[in-house]
Amino acid sequence: MRRIFQAERRIVESRFLWVNLAFIAVTALLLIRLWYVQIYKGDVYKRIAETNRIQYIELAAPRGLIFDRHGQVVLGNRPYFDLVLVPQFVRDTQTTFKILGRLLHIPVSAFERRLWMSRGQPKYLPINLKRNLSLHEVATIESNKIFLPGVDISVAPRRDYKVDTPSHMVGHLGEIGKRELIANNKDGGNYRAGDLVGKQGLEARWEKYLRGKRGHRLIQVDAFGRQVEGLSRSGINLPLVPAQAGSDLVLTLDMELQRVTREAFRGKNGAVVAINPQNGEILSMVSEPGYDPNLYQGGLTEDMYRSLVANPFKPFLDKTTGGVYMPGSTYKAVVALAGLEEGIINANTTFHCPGHYTLGGQTYHCWEHGGHGNVNLRRALMKSCDVYFYNVGVELGVDRIAKYAQILGLGQKTGLLLNFEQPGLIPTTAWKKLTFRLPWSTGETPSVAIGQGADGVTPLQLASLFATIGNEGSLWRPYLVKRVINTIGETVMLQEPELVRRIDKIKAESFKQVKEGLIAVVMDKEGTGKNAAVPGVTVAGKTGSAQVVGLSKNLGKTQRDVSMNWREHALFAAFSPADNPEIAIAVVSEHDKVSGGGRSAAPIAGKIIAAFWELKKQRQTVVSKSDGPPPAAQPQ
Repeated sequence: MRRIFQAERRIVESRFLWVNLAFIAVTALLLIRLWYVQIYKGDVYKRIAETNRIQYIELAAPRGLIFDRHGQVVLGNRPYFDLVLVPQFVRDTQTTFKILGRLLHIPVSAFERRLWMSRGQPKYLPINLKRNLSLHEVATIESNKIFLPGVDISVAPRRDYKVDTPSHMVGHLGEIGKRELIANNKDGGNYRAGDLVGKQGLEARWEKYLRGKRGHRLIQVDAFGRQVEGLSRSGINLPLVPAQAGSDLVLTLDMELQRVTREAFRGKNGAVVAINPQNGEILSMVSEPGYDPNLYQGGLTEDMYRSLVANPFKPFLDKTTGGVYMPGSTYKAVVALAGLEEGIINANTTFHCPGHYTLGGQTYHCWEHGGHGNVNLRRALMKSCDVYFYNVGVELGVDRIAKYAQILGLGQKTGLLLNFEQPGLIPTTAWKKLTFRLPWSTGETPSVAIGQGADGVTPLQLASLFATIGNEGSLWRPYLVKRVINTIGETVMLQEPELVRRIDKIKAESFKQVKEGLIAVVMDKEGTGKNAAVPGVTVAGKTGSAQVVGLSKNLGKTQRDVSMNWREHALFAAFSPADNPEIAIAVVSEHDKVSGGGRSAAPIAGKIIAAFWELKKQRQTVVSKSDGPPPAAQPQ
């Protein structure tokens, strides 16, 4: 028994010895390997590690282009240089910001604010510190890059605004706000702090189509963020996900006519809108004064913003849809249709104009103080006789005038869905009661009948009104985007003309009688709108002037003698040709120096209408030449 116990003891001791020897051997091997890696080959592996970092490079997606109806580029893109910071590679953030501040003359706090706005973002994603670097700034950063690990220059496609870019129409881009970031990502977007999004105009309205899809690529960099080629030399290709451009918009806009419209309206403040009365396509839209969208793209400073906001002519406001003006005498066409439909007047009804009209002891003056004598409907429109429409308006009453104004589309948004469209205002007795808690006074009706008082329309509504009169009762919804085309040429959205309604409460005969008067306004030598006449084509229209203060304040003074804010607005609305019109136009010139729609606004409309027909003629000539002569008959 004792012998057996001693034998087992020797076996155990022997095994313990071997285990110890094995442990010592393994430990020794590990120490030798550690010495080999850390000390003997330490420098070699350190260099390898420093060249084995992967950097995430974001590839910005170009926004979709915007074309006019003939394929001209209304808004394109071009490359811009941005200063970006990749926190993953930054050694000392404060030192980096101080160096950048000295090089670019920018306060360190500006960089700190950008960094704070991107908090929570993965450190490998770049943070945009400054957009749109100049070439000098790019050269300065590149030459000092050795001192700025983690700082880089990225190239991104951005909007290429030209001098003639319609700023209110296309809108502008701006940095996404906190609420927009949450809302857009909730709808499935892939937005990040610092991204640019549409803030106004087509850019905002069609953001989901215009915005592309960002891509990325991975590169190998050293400890200073410089690209190296270690992996590629080993045959390892890092992944690349290309950016996807946004879809393109094709507008109803005619860019050549847009340029003519802008030039014709140069020096004025207000708006011009031209549309196709046959389907509601918008042909040109100008709102003045405009602003430079580049200010937003490059970063609008607080001083710049305050300066623009303080401008009394409101350059940020899109007056084509958001400017509400008294229609002045252009509204007489509505009152005439209401009078005809309600049996108050017919084409031969006459009123005597002695130069004034008296109601309840109050006297209302005609613009022609000497009076127009006896006038019928045609002459009342042609001469813009106020007394004629005082009589018709009072007999109709404000509610019956409003009824026909609303049938014709006034007092409601057109549905263009661009910028901040206003509905305008068509006063009624109910509106007065609700707004002021007062009954309507009959003494207010004469002013409303000539487009003064509480009447309010936008230039787009005014153009739509005359388009509807011109086509004799078809109210089309104005629209600007014809179709959306993706990057492979597929049409992803096609906008068809939309007939809001066919107006059956106004007889065709009433439209014809009013049109006769409107034709006389322009085509007759005595017409107030004769300055809009275009040789070789009929033009029908109506002049208007809107008083912005009481007559007594400007009595006996010319427009140039009174304060700018007291000057009248000059208006003119028209369509051409008189039968089956192809263009309808509204011109509103705010606080016009000349005053009078006939002297100031009508010539502008005449230039635009003349250009419209000339452009059409030129394009038809080009098409007929491109078709070429018919092929010669081949001998049999």
